[in-house]
Amino acid sequence: MTILTISSQVVFGHVGNSVADFALRRLGMEVIAIPTVILSNHKGYPDAVGEATPAARLKDYLAALERRGVLDRLSAVQTGFFANTAQAETVFAHLRELRRTRPELPIIIDPVMGDKGRLYVEAGLVDQFRTAAPELASLVTPNAFEAATLADDTLASPEDMAQRLKARGFGSGLITSAETLSPDTGKRGVYCFDQTGTAMIEHRLVAFEREPNGVGDFVAALSAGLYGLEQPLVARTQRICAALVVLLEQTRALGLRELALVQAQEAWTSALSSGSSGRAFPAAGQSEADDAVGTITRATKA
Repeated sequence: MTILTISSQVVFGHVGNSVADFALRRLGMEVIAIPTVILSNHKGYPDAVGEATPAARLKDYLAALERRGVLDRLSAVQTGFFANTAQAETVFAHLRELRRTRPELPIIIDPVMGDKGRLYVEAGLVDQFRTAAPELASLVTPNAFEAATLADDTLASPEDMAQRLKARGFGSGLITSAETLSPDTGKRGVYCFDQTGTAMIEHRLVAFEREPNGVGDFVAALSAGLYGLEQPLVARTQRICAALVVLLEQTRALGLRELALVQAQEAWTSALSSGSSGRAFPAAGQSEADDAVGTITRATKA
């Protein structure tokens, strides 16, 4: 499998392509990573230096890949962070042409716009994701805030949010941090929707004093890597949740600020394969039911 990923890149740490590149290669896939920005580190630190890739350069990269014949053998495309509307316009225009010639090609769009009630991209990008992305996205992977921004409704339940996204043309997706849309649970949740129905996949909460960046990038990358499998979206998401829980637990155990993507690679890839956290016993204070990873708590047919 060959996957094209277009997102941010950092010299140090794990966000954007610096998550996707390693994670997908670790699963045995060829990765072509185009950076929309190159920074010293993500902006969760007090400072970051670097620059955005000019939109014209992104166009040149894609044209060069086309001349090499690389785009003809892609298994999937995944997009993440765009620094500005010009970048998004350039990439979406190229993907639109790619979609015309290869209508079956999976395109996974992570509409990176903000989190926890805060928009951290220019407003024009919101319009780009609302208008251009629906016709392109085989799967959209927003967090709860980004889903609400796309749907233009911050008060919707997960079920209503999925319906609003479908009405905007997003036929299939998963919403991370979906527990914030139904705050009656002590766990985390990923809400899946496609033409077959909907489901909330709950997983254990791994608490941090400061949660590491790159979690959404990890979910989006694995969504691209698993997309071509003959497996329903819910089953794929359960596997991803299992890998995520193990990754976060290992990150916390090692006391790292960045995801333990490399240090815990054997553990999270094993969990991804089995769809289980691999823990023999629940943690102290948990019941067997509490320990379940990727538990379907609600499922409905379309």
